[in-house]
Amino acid sequence: MDIVDNIATYFDDRAESWDKMEHTTRSRVQGAVLSLVGIGQGSRVLDVACGTGVMTPHYVQAGVSSVLGVDLSEKMIAVARRKFADEPTVSFLAGDVNELPEGDPFDAVVIYNAYPHFMDKDALVEKTYKLLKPGGRFVVAHGSGKDVINAHHDAVAAGVSMGLRSAAEESAIWAKRFTLESQVDTPGFYAFSGVKEA
Repeated sequence: MDIVDNIATYFDDRAESWDKMEHTTRSRVQGAVLSLVGIGQGSRVLDVACGTGVMTPHYVQAGVSSVLGVDLSEKMIAVARRKFADEPTVSFLAGDVNELPEGDPFDAVVIYNAYPHFMDKDALVEKTYKLLKPGGRFVVAHGSGKDVINAHHDAVAAGVSMGLRSAAEESAIWAKRFTLESQVDTPGFYAFSGVKEA
């Protein structure tokens, strides 16, 4: 089993109970995430490592034209599809974001509460760049600070996550392809975002 399969299995095993965890209730944090990338009326959004669709209600409420949620875990995607079966602007795909076709770019790419699970950050940066329209924005965000995130991931099975460094350190590789617009590194919120220049 390779790393991607290990990560998918880890989340498959937790899919049915995922929404019972506390991280589904932080609407102010999730609203801040949308604000950092300018998601609003008519936006086309890619939600990377979307899990069960924690961010999806916020996209719909913002009036996006479409949102595609992608996750390695087929079981997480199955839960998300059940939850949003009646929402015509929302679709979900079980798979690796690095394998998505690049012909129909997005206005925004959101990576929420998932960044430690990406082992090849350089590949993620490059794929995000290719999936965004010129002028499109990305955000990497967590509803907790890095110390809380790292304590959580220290308890996670080996091989499915890695530690989170400061927003300044983590965003440095993104600055190779994007103009960085924000960095937030507090005990209660962690994020960095940027824009793909036209």
